[in-house]
Amino acid sequence: MRRKFYTIFILPHANSRFRKIHFSKNFLISILGILGLVLLAGVAAPHLLFKVQAQGEALNRLLAENRKLREEKRHFEASLTEMGNLVATVEERAKRIAAAVGMKRNPGDEPSGGLGGRRTSSGDSLQEMLNEEMEALRLRSRRLDASFDEMDEILRARERVLASTPVGYPVQGFCSDGYGWRNDPMTGDREFHRGMDIVAPVGTPVLAPADGVIAAAGRQAGYGKMVQLSHGYGYSTRYGHLSEILVKPGQRVRRGEVLGRVGSTGRSTGPHLHYEVFKAGRAVNPYRYLGTRPA
Repeated sequence: MRRKFYTIFILPHANSRFRKIHFSKNFLISILGILGLVLLAGVAAPHLLFKVQAQGEALNRLLAENRKLREEKRHFEASLTEMGNLVATVEERAKRIAAAVGMKRNPGDEPSGGLGGRRTSSGDSLQEMLNEEMEALRLRSRRLDASFDEMDEILRARERVLASTPVGYPVQGFCSDGYGWRNDPMTGDREFHRGMDIVAPVGTPVLAPADGVIAAAGRQAGYGKMVQLSHGYGYSTRYGHLSEILVKPGQRVRRGEVLGRVGSTGRSTGPHLHYEVFKAGRAVNPYRYLGTRPA
């Protein structure tokens, strides 16, 4: 099959020979195609350029946002770590306090999770990880709050026990006779003295050695004018030979409040306070609870 050719004649103005150029139909089609592509590229290039520029700007924004998110993530993780370390420090101190007050449940016994306790997999999202870390911190904080409440109750109970335990001399004076066997100063017979006698001038104030409620106040054989104070927790105290009673049955008193005044009523050889201490209903040696003399 014969190929088709085209011929272009070039005629000069002078008397020179004319020229002719031969080219095939396929060549013409190729040239026209190239020209069309160049024209199309010229038309599409500005649009593509604008599109590339827009995509570049969007990419730069995404990169900047990504850097910001990474920085925020590092800052948040650092804050979580700091909070976790702070909670751990408080837990350690809570353990020492719990041991000191005799608390049975150790604040650190229960698993608390927290920072470092979980390793996230590659499929976990950052938000899920942070939520779990925050929840772990919240759990640890709630457990600490419960431990502190328990310790506070233990300390308050101990405070109540201490406030109800007789401490110190109930009156300013000196001891003339103590707890135990002795010869009765009035009859000379051998007898067991259940308290101690503190010599002081008539009218000297007699002070409550602990908090309590007045169980009895009035005259009683042998004791003369007498006050009995119930402190709770198994403790009670008795004060005999008073010249004056300044409290009434059922009245609540605090440590250091005046119960009455020293006298020599009842079976007494002179002004003094007969002081008795009872524990679980049994008389015990008051010397165990004297501590220091009153100021």
